[in-house]
Amino acid sequence: MIDMTINRIERKQAWQEAAEELQRLIVNGHWEKGERLPGEVELAKQLGVSRSTLREALRSLSCMGLVQIRHGEGNFVWYPEPEDYLNPLMPRLVCERDDVLAIMEARTMVEVQTARLAAERAAPEMLLELESLLRTMEELGEDRWQFAHFDHRFHKQIAVAAQNKVIAKIYEAIEVFLLSQQLRIVDYPDAIERGIHDHGQILYAIKAGDPELAAEAMRAHMERTYEAIVENLGNEEAEH
Repeated sequence: MIDMTINRIERKQAWQEAAEELQRLIVNGHWEKGERLPGEVELAKQLGVSRSTLREALRSLSCMGLVQIRHGEGNFVWYPEPEDYLNPLMPRLVCERDDVLAIMEARTMVEVQTARLAAERAAPEMLLELESLLRTMEELGEDRWQFAHFDHRFHKQIAVAAQNKVIAKIYEAIEVFLLSQQLRIVDYPDAIERGIHDHGQILYAIKAGDPELAAEAMRAHMERTYEAIVENLGNEEAEH
C-alpha cells in the first residue's frame, strides 16, 4: 500500500529534499490534480522546513510542471495528462499510412508489457470480465461492427487488469484511434477467426498467471495484426 504520510525534512534549508518529498506525494496521489496545497505556513510546518525553503521547493516544482503558483490564490497541484500530448496528433496518425504502421509498432511495445503485467496483477473480477468479453466475441458471428467494439474492450480490459495508472491513461488518450483502427482491421479476411484464436491464447496465459506466456501471446497477436495491415494496405494501393 502506498505510504501517504508526509515525511518531515530533517535538515533545514534543504529545498531539494522538500521538493523531492512534495514530488513523491504528488506522484503517489496524495493530492489530486487541481487541488490546492495546504497554506505555506501549515505545509512548511508539516515538512519541518522554513517558508523560504518551501517557496524555493515550490518554484522548482513549478518549473517541472507539477505545481501551479497562483498569486493571491495559493499553490495548486498540476501535471500534464498523456492526452494533452497525444490528442493533437491523432488526426494525422489516423490518416497517414507510415504513421499507422509506426503506431502499431509502438502499440506492440505497450501491449506486450501490459499483458505481462495483467498476468501478474489481474484480480478475479477482472479475469471474469475478460472471459465475458471473449465469450461475447465468439457469439457475435459475422457482426463485424460489434466484434470490433468488443475486441477493443478486450484490449482495454487487459490495460485495466495491469493496474498501472499511466498505461490506463495512455489507452484513454488514444482510444478513438485504436477503435477506428479496429473497425478497419475487422474487415480484413479471417480477421474474426484470427481475433478469437489470438485473444483466447492471451486470456489463457493471463488466467494462468504466466507473465512471459502472456507477453508472447500478445506479441504474436500484434505481429499477425501488423502483417495483416501491411498486406491489406498494399492491396488497397494496388487497386488505386
